[in-house]
Amino acid sequence: MTEQAVKSVVAQLVDAGLNLSLASAGGLAVAPSSHLTAELRNLIRSSKAMLIDWLTAAHEAASRASDTPANPQDWKELATAYHTHHFNCPTCIAAGRGSRYGQRCGAGMALWRLYCD
Repeated sequence: MTEQAVKSVVAQLVDAGLNLSLASAGGLAVAPSSHLTAELRNLIRSSKAMLIDWLTAAHEAASRASDTPANPQDWKELATAYHTHHFNCPTCIAAGRGSRYGQRCGAGMALWRLYCD
């Protein structure tokens, strides 16, 4: 499965109101389960390994981008740090769609607070 195909699957799951994250045991966590249909479950099963790889890469990129800017008073640096993280983190992308899609991840929330305060 190509990266574009994985992004298409992620977009389909996010559009269905689902949040994807890595489970503590290295698996895939999908919530809320009440939004899962048989079709979505099959889609997740058939792309599970690729979704885990994609989320792992996104998490690693987000971790690298979550460094606090050198000058916390410079809003441009804060904006760049937050947006770099946001657009590489599926959890934060989903949260940006509204409260029904969940909250930002820990790194995203810290950057958001620095940027918005």
